[in-house]
Amino acid sequence: MRALPVRPVSKEDLARLIDVARFRRPATAWIRGGRVLNVYTGKVEPANVALSGDRIAYVGEREPPADGGTEIVDAGGYTLVPGYIEPHSHPSHIYNPVTLSEFALTRGTTTLFQDDIFFFLMLEQAQLECLMEKVAGLPAKNFWWARLDPQKTDPELKIPFTPERIGRMLEHPLVMQAGEITAWKELLDGDPAMVEKMHTARESGKRIEAHNPGATYETLSAMAAAGATACHESITAGEVLRRLKAGMWATLRHSSIRPDLPELLEGLREAGHSSWSRVMMTTDGSAPFYYERGHQDYLVKLALKSGLEPVEAYRMVTLNPATYYGLDGELGGIAPGRVADILFLEGLENPAPARVMANGAFCAEEGRPLVEFPQPDWEDLGVRPLPRPEWRARPDWFRVAARDGPFPVGELANAVILLRSDEELPAKNGAYDLEALGGDYLHAALLDCGGEWITTGVVKGFGRLEALASTYNISREVLALGRDVEQMAQAVNRVMALGGGICLYEGGRPIFELPLPLFGAMSRERMDSLMRSTGELYGLLRERGYRHEDPIYSLLFFAATHLPALRFSRRGLLFVKTGEILSPARAPGR
Repeated sequence: MRALPVRPVSKEDLARLIDVARFRRPATAWIRGGRVLNVYTGKVEPANVALSGDRIAYVGEREPPADGGTEIVDAGGYTLVPGYIEPHSHPSHIYNPVTLSEFALTRGTTTLFQDDIFFFLMLEQAQLECLMEKVAGLPAKNFWWARLDPQKTDPELKIPFTPERIGRMLEHPLVMQAGEITAWKELLDGDPAMVEKMHTARESGKRIEAHNPGATYETLSAMAAAGATACHESITAGEVLRRLKAGMWATLRHSSIRPDLPELLEGLREAGHSSWSRVMMTTDGSAPFYYERGHQDYLVKLALKSGLEPVEAYRMVTLNPATYYGLDGELGGIAPGRVADILFLEGLENPAPARVMANGAFCAEEGRPLVEFPQPDWEDLGVRPLPRPEWRARPDWFRVAARDGPFPVGELANAVILLRSDEELPAKNGAYDLEALGGDYLHAALLDCGGEWITTGVVKGFGRLEALASTYNISREVLALGRDVEQMAQAVNRVMALGGGICLYEGGRPIFELPLPLFGAMSRERMDSLMRSTGELYGLLRERGYRHEDPIYSLLFFAATHLPALRFSRRGLLFVKTGEILSPARAPGR
């Protein structure tokens, strides 16, 4: 039998649940003395809560029957709210699905809907399904979404995204959504492969999430006509309203690269918006250091600070996402028949829970887990360190050959956007001489892990670094940045020796290392450790001139060809708007 995050109710369970609800049998647990937020009525009222196993049997004024086997829980002084739900999560951003789930649960997020793209690309289907089912056994409930495209234009990466495999993913009971669809332009242009995959998603009857930053109402209307049901890419209040007008659900984002929630809520209030039943909130897979503020609890705190009515703020992370995914009969409220995911708050004004109950059992207290979150045998699942290469990087690999006329320099305009700036660069001995420029111009390279090719260029806006190497990027290759090509080679060789990771070199030695032994992208370390290490990296880069919100995402999206404007790819330096290769990839050493 497949593991499921929400345990099915057997006939015996159902009989006991009815008996407890009818006061014919003692409750397995009685939570007394608290005040309960009813997300269905919007009221906060004193109530007893009686449990039958992992389900809520009764919420009301009566005292349920109890015996020696009944756990009595004193909730005096607490306000009880449903467990929070994260509707849009990326579980492979330095942390892994287990470490993210453990942290999220300690902050009251009892259910997460996770992106499959990284594992979909790296694992065989049977391995991926095994991973999903192992994660389903954790105390925090994990569901998944199935991508339809790889976020990149490389033909090789599109190969696994067949309608047949996507159909198998969408048939799996742990998969609740298709998307997010980054190849939306291909879909709307009538690309037969994308249309077929979208049809497969529609036929599944499951939700379909779009990815349409800055889209006009006409584009959103076309996406809704194609079957899209939600989009989390609004960056203005007007964009939120356009999604709602088109019949979509709107997910408000507050993340390490787009901390937009206060501005979105302020803009919606100024526009007179008052209907919140189709609005959710997400942290959108933030970098580890950003979660020091909290998880969904932090978003509720921001919403309250922005002046949103408390019941609406809590609905946006409980009832609304449960309803969106068709799980409101199981999750999202403290009511009879629902799973007993209950948070004990000191008051609605403080959404960080003092105690967390998930599936009818206490799992966390004061931000600390009370239960184990065992990590799977990653090796057995096929999740391994990067293999040690047969090659060793040399300094000459990273020099950029000078050419006549201007060179397309990538300018990091924000954490993830590389703009194109054609510039005349000084040259020396046939290569561009960045030392003569001053400022924060850096050599940049994307290197094939197999040593078959390298794409080199020049970037600015990342700070003054001697050398940085990272295997954490969307293309699953090695990224190198720096002013010193000697140390760039050393940093690349070091991260490959680690089996993957991030390494910052200065003065001929590593001043920061973060091993990422799970495919070169994820750590086994717990979230508190990753918060410290990624926070340290952020601080070091800020000291050296990095001025944007999130260097972790800057590394991740350096090769993301679904974003403008200049991108490093396996074919060469790509101008996304036209598809033109401005400087081709080459064999290392040539």
